[in-house]
Amino acid sequence: MGTPIETIENYIEATRLGNVEGLRNLFSSEALMSGFYENEYYSGSPEAFFEEVRDSPSPSESGQDYNGEITHTEVIGKIAQVTMKEKGYLGLNFSNLFHLACINDEWLIISKTYLDK
Repeated sequence: MGTPIETIENYIEATRLGNVEGLRNLFSSEALMSGFYENEYYSGSPEAFFEEVRDSPSPSESGQDYNGEITHTEVIGKIAQVTMKEKGYLGLNFSNLFHLACINDEWLIISKTYLDK
């Protein structure tokens, strides 16, 4: 079953390694992603994010100093929210708000909202 924290820790590691399939497995098939990247608002499925990860050198390949820090977690039954600060992805820093649901005994990301800084 895991925990919401484990799901986001796996997200951080998959992002660091550029593991697109690993990332896909962490998101619900109906997940949404919305937020601001370079002052432009985007909203839709996480597919554009997966493509960006696929087409860019991963932090582990490029030697980029990348890390993610979970700063807040709240679990209410089968739903959860996790706040994670990301540093050094594509040369940017992000604040991320994740919503997760325990679907078929697995904690999956159902939405991600982000802001680059």
